[in-house]
Amino acid sequence: MAVDGRDEGVDIDWFWGVVEESAGSRGRLREILQRLPKDAVYKFQDLFLDFATELQDVPYSYFLDPDESEDGLEDVANWVVSQGRVTYQAVLAQPSRMPPHIDVDDPGNLGGLAYEVYYDRFGEPLNLI
Repeated sequence: MAVDGRDEGVDIDWFWGVVEESAGSRGRLREILQRLPKDAVYKFQDLFLDFATELQDVPYSYFLDPDESEDGLEDVANWVVSQGRVTYQAVLAQPSRMPPHIDVDDPGNLGGLAYEVYYDRFGEPLNLI
C-alpha cells in the first residue's frame, strides 16, 4: 500500500521524516498523525511495526537483560525505531548497540501511538496482521 501513490522507497523516507519531525515526542507525533489522511496513519503504523519487528529476533535479543520479557523486547525495539533512522540503522548494523532495557513508560517510545490516533479519529481499530 503506497501513501499518496508513492513507492515503497519513498514511503520509507516519508516514515523516517515523520519520526524525525516528532523529535521523540509522543505529543508531537500525535499532532502530526492528527493531520494525516487515514491511509497515511495506517502506513505509518505498518512501517513502524515492520522496522520494530526486524529487531525482535536473534541476534538483537541476545543483548537484552536476561530477565527481559517478550513485551520488554517489543518495547526496546519500538524505542529504537522511535529514535530515528540513524539509531535504527546503527543497531541494525551492530546488534550490540541494542539497549538492554527500556522502561515501559519511557516517553521516547512512540510505539502504539498510531493505533490510538487512528481509533480516536476514525472510530475503528487499526487492524494490522
